Amino acid sequence: MKKILIGLVFLISFLLFSSGNQPEIILVKKKGNVYYWDIIDKKWTVLPVKSKLRVGLFIKTGDNSEAIISFGKKAVITISENSVIRITKSLFEKEKIKEVKIQIPKGKIWAIVEKLPEAPSKFEIETPNTIAGVRGTVFMVKYQTEDKSTRVAVIKGQVGVISKFTKKYVLLKENMATTVVANKPPVPPQVLEEKERQEWERWKQSIPFSEIGIVGGIAEINALQMREASRIVRELGIAKKGTKKVLQDFEKIETAILLYYGDTGKVPSKLKDLIENPGIAGWKGPYLGAGTNFMDPYGRPYQYRIKKTPGGKKYIELFTFGFIGATGQTYGEEKKIIFIDKLDEMLKKKLQETGK
Repeated sequence: MKKILIGLVFLISFLLFSSGNQPEIILVKKKGNVYYWDIIDKKWTVLPVKSKLRVGLFIKTGDNSEAIISFGKKAVITISENSVIRITKSLFEKEKIKEVKIQIPKGKIWAIVEKLPEAPSKFEIETPNTIAGVRGTVFMVKYQTEDKSTRVAVIKGQVGVISKFTKKYVLLKENMATTVVANKPPVPPQVLEEKERQEWERWKQSIPFSEIGIVGGIAEINALQMREASRIVRELGIAKKGTKKVLQDFEKIETAILLYYGDTGKVPSKLKDLIENPGIAGWKGPYLGAGTNFMDPYGRPYQYRIKKTPGGKKYIELFTFGFIGATGQTYGEEKKIIFIDKLDEMLKKKLQETGK
């Protein structure tokens, strides 16, 4: 009997714990109830923190529970509540991921994976209807049993998503997502939902990086995020200063237009008419100071248009394209509308203000 018990203990250890010739798969942190499927007793058994997991193991989380698992400090996944996963393959070569496969029959995971070398290296997440192939990224995979749908969302990097039934394929890049419903092809890539981005930010804070080291290029990801945040702050600062200058310029240009109108009874056909006589009777300019070049603070010309509303009212549209940041993001777009039928009233008010 004693030999049988020793044999069972050894077998359970073999089934639960990872072998020594591959990087360890470790449950580094958990919240609430986390279990593994005990094939000896055929029941879900509590999975302790720091357990070293073996390929083939089923892992389950309960209500309000989650588990964080690391793969040799090269990848990390968070298993959300009421989820089930199975690690079906975990092969490394020279401490680099060669092939990792994870099945999700139910629920959701978030993952960070180091940038993989060229094929044949693989990191795949499989649901009942989808395979997501990763090249090094931050991403989420969710399978809902109710409608048999898979959701894949990418924060960083690239994920190829293929329907197991239709064999149709889409490539998701940064800030993109797709959904595969039942046996249909993936929908075309869509912009990542804001709630998914916020969920990633919350999840990122829960990873104990001090315990598991640098995984999945997280140092690079955080550095990129810090640089991105610094860039945005810097560009917003430029745009804020620029906006102040634009509004001041608009005020001066509006005053010049009013004076031009008061002298000629017309509006300028172009901004240059405010400093150079276009050959119109009554012109007494220049109406702006010497050296005026009508350039916005971002180095581009102010735009001037005479347009009509759908009702036929003429108006002047004065605007700037704003500041274009490093990634193409536009800041500080400003526009001023001056209705031509209001110019007499505006001129009268302006003259009263100046005492003329």
